[in-house]
Amino acid sequence: MPSKKISELVRPKLVPTVAGALVILGFALANLTRGQAWWWCIVLTGLGTFGPGLLRELGWLKDKDEFEIQAARRAGYHAFLASGLAAFLWIAFVRSGPRQLKSPEELATFFAAILWFTWMFSSLVNYWGARKTAFRILLAYGAAWMAFNVLDELTHPVAMLMQSLLTVPFFLCAWLSRQWPRSAGVLLLVASVALFILIARVHEARGLGLVVSATTMVLFIGPLFASGIALLLRQSAESDPIQQEEP
Repeated sequence: MPSKKISELVRPKLVPTVAGALVILGFALANLTRGQAWWWCIVLTGLGTFGPGLLRELGWLKDKDEFEIQAARRAGYHAFLASGLAAFLWIAFVRSGPRQLKSPEELATFFAAILWFTWMFSSLVNYWGARKTAFRILLAYGAAWMAFNVLDELTHPVAMLMQSLLTVPFFLCAWLSRQWPRSAGVLLLVASVALFILIARVHEARGLGLVVSATTMVLFIGPLFASGIALLLRQSAESDPIQQEEP
């Protein structure tokens, strides 16, 4: 049977390792050049994200116990709620009056960003707990945005420095989340609102479309906002996995 053959070859960490490699490879190759042909490589990211789940639902891959499966399905339900609500907000917006959306082709990217980020964050909270997830997510996204700004503005050092300052909330709140999680949660929500206003004004001044701005908000402000909510709603310290295991 296919399920037995695949399961016999699977080691505990093999599936997430291969899936993660496909996700990173897809993003890297898709952004390697501006050519449209390379964007077909983003399909690798889709395979890395959804492939393991499809194999599990088909019964060909059995690498998770019942608790892990239930946690994954809960994360999927959270992603369904977030992307579904966003979809109806878009429907209400575009049908409530005459709209001229720039770059409507980016709508797929917007919904994929909401779906993927919500699922990933919920899965990590179920696995690591609120504090550890917030700490690692903030560090990872802060480093990723820092690298993006540096590579994008290598020939403009002043612009590179100014844009890199936007990553300060990520690193500062990551450190605060280890010491004062609830205070860090409040600060993250305040930073989310402030950056939302700032980015909205910058994009408006540059004439960027609403769809592009919304996608940027999800990928930039999403980690801050979600981490803030997770820290404020976290359980007591006795039941938080962070107390038993350091990152």
